[in-house]
Amino acid sequence: MTWDLHVAEAETLLESSRIPSSLEIITLIKRINPTRLQLPEADRERGYRIKGALQNLLLEQYGEAFCLVPLAWSTEIVLIKHSVLPSVDACHAVVGALSEKALRTVAEPVESSPSKLPPKKKAKPLDPYPPKDALRQAQQLLEKFEYCQAEELLSSIRIENSCALPSLLAAATLLMEEIGAYGTVIEMLLSQPKAVLKDTSVREILALAYYRNGMIPEARALFDALPAAVLQKNSLCAYAEISFKDGSLTHAYRLLEEAGSKEGFVAMLAPLKKEIEETMLAEAHTWLQSAQEALSRDLLAQAESLSLEALARYPALPKAREMVAKVKARREAEELAALWERLETSEQGAPRLDLLETLLNRDTKHKEKIARLLAAEKAAMKKELVHSRLQELREETAQERWPKCYHIIDWLSRQSDHAGSYRDACALSPNFSVLHNNRRLQKVAGKTAREAWLRWVQARSALQAGRREGCLELMEGVREYFEHYPEFAEEYRNLLGWEQESARSEIADLLQQVEGDADPLRVCTLFNRVRKKMTILPEEEKIAYKKIMQDRMALVMPGPTEEEFANAYHCALLFGNVEAAAYFREMVSDTDRLEQVEKDVSELMKLEAAPMTLTFSDDIPIDLASQSPLRCLGSTNRHIFLVDDKGDMIMADLEEMTATRFTSILDRMSLVDALPAQGIFLFRTYDDSFFARAELSSGKGAITALFDAPSGLLMKDGTKVNNIYLSSERAIDYYLNTSEKEGTAPATMGRQRLRSKNGMVDAIQINDEPRIYSWRLSSNPDKFIIGATDETRICAKNLTLDVAMAMTPDIWEVDEANGHIYYFYIHMLKRVDFDFDNYVEFPDSGGCFFFRDYHRMLGLCPATNTIHLALRDKSALYDYSANKLSEPFSADTIVSTRPARKWYCFHYDRDAGELKLRDVTEEVFKILEWKTVPFRMGRTWSDKEYQELHNLLYFGYSSEDNPESSVSSQEGEDGFGDTARVAM
Repeated sequence: MTWDLHVAEAETLLESSRIPSSLEIITLIKRINPTRLQLPEADRERGYRIKGALQNLLLEQYGEAFCLVPLAWSTEIVLIKHSVLPSVDACHAVVGALSEKALRTVAEPVESSPSKLPPKKKAKPLDPYPPKDALRQAQQLLEKFEYCQAEELLSSIRIENSCALPSLLAAATLLMEEIGAYGTVIEMLLSQPKAVLKDTSVREILALAYYRNGMIPEARALFDALPAAVLQKNSLCAYAEISFKDGSLTHAYRLLEEAGSKEGFVAMLAPLKKEIEETMLAEAHTWLQSAQEALSRDLLAQAESLSLEALARYPALPKAREMVAKVKARREAEELAALWERLETSEQGAPRLDLLETLLNRDTKHKEKIARLLAAEKAAMKKELVHSRLQELREETAQERWPKCYHIIDWLSRQSDHAGSYRDACALSPNFSVLHNNRRLQKVAGKTAREAWLRWVQARSALQAGRREGCLELMEGVREYFEHYPEFAEEYRNLLGWEQESARSEIADLLQQVEGDADPLRVCTLFNRVRKKMTILPEEEKIAYKKIMQDRMALVMPGPTEEEFANAYHCALLFGNVEAAAYFREMVSDTDRLEQVEKDVSELMKLEAAPMTLTFSDDIPIDLASQSPLRCLGSTNRHIFLVDDKGDMIMADLEEMTATRFTSILDRMSLVDALPAQGIFLFRTYDDSFFARAELSSGKGAITALFDAPSGLLMKDGTKVNNIYLSSERAIDYYLNTSEKEGTAPATMGRQRLRSKNGMVDAIQINDEPRIYSWRLSSNPDKFIIGATDETRICAKNLTLDVAMAMTPDIWEVDEANGHIYYFYIHMLKRVDFDFDNYVEFPDSGGCFFFRDYHRMLGLCPATNTIHLALRDKSALYDYSANKLSEPFSADTIVSTRPARKWYCFHYDRDAGELKLRDVTEEVFKILEWKTVPFRMGRTWSDKEYQELHNLLYFGYSSEDNPESSVSSQEGEDGFGDTARVAM
């Protein structure tokens, strides 16, 4: 009978009102005891629960005949032994699990089994010897065949701790193997302290002594509590014989297999194994015979179950395996036949498709036939689905439910095997014609494409209803997607013509009002209205109207004074507008005033350069604990910018291997953007809105522009600059990423010229989002990553779309040289090329999830898959290929380019004008301690686990230190917080 059947029998017995015999109860206890069985955890718990109930039943009914013998090493566990028959026991039990009635009924516990221990002769007590000395003297006595004296000397050994444990084990081995005094071994070991008895080796020898002394229950209890893998060969054989006599054949066989893998020779191993195998084979043949009889009566389930039982008794039984395979083959054939019959009568659709997929996985003989049927079924279902979607589109078109229409057409556009249906769908309405094979629209995210088309439909519907107001703005906003379609081009051309004629008429009326009016304020107001109206006119007409307005303004307003031209000259010099500065200088005749302006500007832009020596050295000590003498301002793909305690800036050019120290009156500078190949850099200085443009190279440099963002860019109140980038084509042009205060208007990314009243050009907005994220992708030509929620774009220098994908951008690094973008998405760091085609995932980078909000990302090294993170005055490295974080070290003690080719520490000598770098890219893995970041989303953390995680992630800062708020205060509120994050 199997273990499950034994359990069922035990449960029936427990539920019965019949009082079973003690022998029946003990037999069931032995059979369901899960100690030696390989069972699932749920079955083990069930087995122990029923075993405890049977033990309580035994003691409650027959307790007077049994006693409880505590284990020497644990008083909480007792052996239920028969008081008269020492060989009869009911296994071990936990005292706390026994019922009160069972404990009241049971006989008084016995202290030992005196019948098994030989009587000891009274002898004169020996003076105690140290264990080593006693062992050595005993060995000398054995050489003289003085066995009694040797036994008496060895039995007197007592130890206090594990230091003398080898001597104790050696003494016990001599008593057993050389003298055969098993009872003496038991007495000697049991007299040792409890701490010694808990040692595995001591308990193994004690179990072996119990076994050889005929005290099987005690031996069994000890062996059950020891892992079989740690037992010696002779112990495994003894344990196997006990299990064999208990009827646990499989367990006994496994123990002998384990014994066979260990070194040494035990005489009983071979005959015991043979006897067990013969017994197992006999049992297996009984089950196999029953299985054959069941198969002959076509009882497949019963035959399979009986065959498996035979294999469980004797795994190396070929006929049983053949029986199982035969049953499985017959059952599989019957099931396949049933599936084919169901297929014949099944209707077209999902049920038939499921049947075919099941057959494809199971019927290997007819795989090609099934594949053809499956393909035909899918094609038929697809054709029916396309037809139904096309019919649905006709109905939605009639009801003018345009958003639903777009979803249907978008779905049809992706069915490459039904191009004709897609073409028919786009022909159902003139509104749909601009969607057919629209490559430009397919480049953008689905939401953007849908909104663009719906704006076109809105404008077209308004025009058909005779409402032209606002239609041109709608069509201008989507013209880039649809201008190559005749339907759109004709509508746009007609509308533009109407609007231009209307603008010309209104401009003529406004110019008529200006005639004869000498009030400059009213004239300026009217001319502002003219400027708004003429934006849609051809360029030559705009030039003509500008000339008219300039001539008229010259009549009503006096020209600028020389002082105003001097101020304008001062402003142009500060902004780096060379052409405007040259013009305004010509308009000032006062040389003293010109000299004063130039002196004032030169004082502000003064920059002294001092060449330094830059070298690499492996002799620099690696000191990551001390405070760094230099602070990092940022880096490019070839430059590292540092500042010393005097406020001087050091630029290290790793491509030319030069270093230069620059001194200026500007303070608190940090790198915002750069054109590394041209040696042009943009720094933030003084405060969050003041910027300096500089041209720096080896041994020389100049500040070419200084401007305050609100005044220099003529920003209106409430507008905030989130990011600013240099233009590689024009010195006074800048790319701006702006947003409005409290998100009252959509964020904008565009290009703007300093002091230009025309505002941004090439401006874009994304889905009316109040915040746009942007990164520089390249500097020659200018190219950017721009994105918002669920949309990321790569845009060229005029911010036209190159590539788009539907994801919220969380860019960590841009590697322009290799054409890679590193970004965090969902729960891991990923890498993709500039076309968003080839992806590489880093599945063990879950720790990045914790570093996204408060840590500053100072660099990413693709060569070693590491990221340099900073938090307040500490830094750490994170290995995103292994999810390991280094111990924190002092901030700015490690520097790098962006992206990092190497990690460097440095030595700076200001007086000697020397900067030394040391490559520590490989050393950081050896000198720093690394810990795995526990990343278990959705898991409830204990207070201790949370505190440990907090200390790890926040570099030892406690929650009272509030690292989050300190980081936020360092970064400010303008979006320039990560000053080192300059993607070149």
